[in-house]
Amino acid sequence: MNINDFYQKLDGYFAQHDTGAIEKFMIDSLTAARTENDTAAIVAVSNELAGFYRAAGNIDEAIKLSQKVLQLLKNMGEETSENFAVALQNGANIVMVAGEHETALQMFRTAEAILAYRGFGSDYRMAALCNNISALYREMDNYEEAEKAALRSLEIIVSMPQYKLEMATSLVNLGEVQTRLHKYEEAKGTLEAAMSIYELETGGRDPHYAAATAAMGNLYYYWQKPDQAAPYFKKAMELIERDYGRNAFYEMMERNLKTVEDMQ
Repeated sequence: MNINDFYQKLDGYFAQHDTGAIEKFMIDSLTAARTENDTAAIVAVSNELAGFYRAAGNIDEAIKLSQKVLQLLKNMGEETSENFAVALQNGANIVMVAGEHETALQMFRTAEAILAYRGFGSDYRMAALCNNISALYREMDNYEEAEKAALRSLEIIVSMPQYKLEMATSLVNLGEVQTRLHKYEEAKGTLEAAMSIYELETGGRDPHYAAATAAMGNLYYYWQKPDQAAPYFKKAMELIERDYGRNAFYEMMERNLKTVEDMQ
């Protein structure tokens, strides 16, 4: 299987925002890779499909695929490779959603050690990992550590202006942490910067734009400004439905919208 062709076609399916077509394409691609006994392709497609299932709320399937990827890489002797570090990050993000926080942290720290060993300590890969670690610490209500990780991510990525969308991700993470630390004015500026990047760079078509919009809604909720939170939750719902359908994230935004409307 030609991996570049797979990613190019996958990007095309995502651009159409047809979740059914996206899932079918990846399942068909995984079947083809297994038929060809193409281990590298199996790993690549499984990683993408696991991430898709995580975003769609199908956590059980995402975990199964992630575990298979890690085992395949171990069988190939790649436990200190960049590929293994990426697979660990993907797997950690999945088990984090499942509430297995300590397992996720251990996986992230192992990935961090591998990236440092491979010379990626000041690379966009490490910035992405720091964002993941920050998100995990938020889930664990450890906002001080979450802020440290988010600031480290931003410090790395700001020196690489070619990674604008990655910078937006770092800004969203930082803004979410600042919100929970009651640094509301700082959070507002941080999240506005992230949303501007998504709007200017992709016209708001990037699937991560929904997370930035939801984060702004959360900011105004915690800031006790429900009337300003409501439009952002509504917009987040529209974006999530566009990109993924009415999944668990959509339902969460729907509940958030009802909460702030009841507060008005």
